[in-house]
Amino acid sequence: MKNNLNFTRGEWVAALVLLAVILASYIIYYMYDIKEKPPVDMSGRAEEFVAFNERQAALKDSMEDAYKVRYERHPYAYQDTNPKFKKTEKKPMYEIVKIDLNHCDTNDIVVVPTFGSKRAARLVEYRDRLGGFYSLEQMREVYVLQNIDMALVEKYFWVRPNDVRKININTASYKELSSHPYFDAYLTKTIINYRTKNGKIDSFEKLQQITHAYPELMDKLKHYVVF
Repeated sequence: MKNNLNFTRGEWVAALVLLAVILASYIIYYMYDIKEKPPVDMSGRAEEFVAFNERQAALKDSMEDAYKVRYERHPYAYQDTNPKFKKTEKKPMYEIVKIDLNHCDTNDIVVVPTFGSKRAARLVEYRDRLGGFYSLEQMREVYVLQNIDMALVEKYFWVRPNDVRKININTASYKELSSHPYFDAYLTKTIINYRTKNGKIDSFEKLQQITHAYPELMDKLKHYVVF
């Protein structure tokens, strides 16, 4: 054999022996692995598994019973089963006292959620110009309250429908009428001119004939006008 790797004869022999040992070990391992292994007979173990599971269940129950006896007075133990710790409905920390919308000031209103000083001031200003609210829905007539949640309003406010200041349509001055949100300049002049030429207005039907006010406005005026 030509010595191309500069190995001595002894080194070549050792390398060949080592290679032979490696190959033999692979062959033996492969032959052992492919031998059919006898199946494990588990038929006699089924009863043992059942008995083992029963012992585990009994052990778990006994441990739980022991904990219940040991910690039955512990404030955090078994709250779901202990009648002392049955869940009860939480009561509110305070009772909501509704605000009389026609007899309150800005200090009363600002405590209501979503109401700041600006909204409270605009609401009181509009109420005073109206002479009082006959309905909570009228709050939406205030510019900054157009989108107010009525469920929130009904939760915190209330009004008496008849608790408003009335206007005598036959004696009120131009300033008194025009300062009311429901009387614009045209409506006010029409009423004053008719009174001057024809005398008193004696009914809502007559008022509607004179002013040609639309029905929605007349429904609102009925709460504020007397003859």
